[in-house]
This record gives sequence, structure tokens and C-alpha cells, in this order.
Amino acid sequence: METHKRYLLALYTSPRPRGNTATLLDALVEGAESVGLPTQSFRTARMDIRPCRACNACFKDGECIQKDDMQEIYPHLLQAVAVAMAAPIFSMHICAQAKALIDRCQRFWSARYVLEKRLVDTEFEALRRGFFLSCCGRDMPETFECTRPTMGYFFHIIQVPRWESLTYAGVDNAGDILKVKGALDESRMKGESLADLKAGNG
Repeated sequence: METHKRYLLALYTSPRPRGNTATLLDALVEGAESVGLPTQSFRTARMDIRPCRACNACFKDGECIQKDDMQEIYPHLLQAVAVAMAAPIFSMHICAQAKALIDRCQRFWSARYVLEKRLVDTEFEALRRGFFLSCCGRDMPETFECTRPTMGYFFHIIQVPRWESLTYAGVDNAGDILKVKGALDESRMKGESLADLKAGNG
């Protein structure tokens, strides 16, 4: 079982480093840090994260045999008290970089449902919170409906029971999110709402 810690894990998955979802996540991180919650960030599009091979090797011990940069992220997915993923919509779903990361969480599924291991203790699991931040160029909010089962699975499999989404349609070109009234303030407030999760609070 992983050791839990009081910090926010921020996963920037867009290949555009200063894009709209990154800007949203920057605001959430700023809010969290302003109330004393430390942050660990990963820019996953710059990392070597390979797709799941569906080899089922993780059925043996709950570990992934691919030794790439995902090995650096794995512990944080179970240790952080809050997890935020920022991923834009590409071709009607989350970007490939985000999906590859989620697919590589198959090792946690194997550990829980094949090997019947508890990865996060019950008390800490009850505290954990998640956020999904996304933008799409298509000016139709229903575009995000396809993401909900995928993100629901992601947070379930890493044992984050409470999660919410901040999604903005009609936001395409880099910087467009700055034109959406209240978007950054809303994301910053989500970060500030984590004040009760910092070390020493319960």
C-alpha cells in the first residue's frame, strides 16, 4: 500500500505547453498553492509514456513491465491527496497523451481486481479529490459527454472517489480561454477549495 501525502498532483497532458488546458491547470495550481497545498506537476507530452500493450504481465504482480517515464508518475497517482488532469479534446475525445496515461493505469486495475489488493487505505481514499479540465474548439458543450466514462474510470481505478470537471466549449486557439469570462477564476477557486486537505488538517 502506498504512503499517502498531502499535495496536489497536476497532470498537464496537452502537447501545447501554453495552451488553454494548461492555462486552466496553472490557475488551479496557483489556487492550491495559495492555501498551502504543495504541488507536483508533470508535463506528460514531453515524457516517454508508451501505450498499453495489453500483454497482461501486470496480472502477475500488479506492475507494468514497460520501463518508461510512466514509472515516475505511478507512485504519485496513489500518494497525492488531490489529482488534476488537464486534457484538450482532439477528434472528439481527450488527447492521445492523456489516454495513453490512463490506459497505463491497467496495472492498478490488475492489482485491485485480479490480485485483490487495496492500494490506498480507506481513510485516505475518503479524503481524495479529482479534477478534469478540458477545452474543445467545437462550440457544443455536449462534446464533453464522451469523456465522462473515461475520466470516471481513471479516478475510480486510482481510488479518487470525488471528482469534478471544468470544461469549456468553443475554445480552440491558444489563449482563447483568457477570453472566457470567469474561467480562470473558477479554476483558481477549485484549487483554493483544497485548503482543508493540506498537511495538519485532519
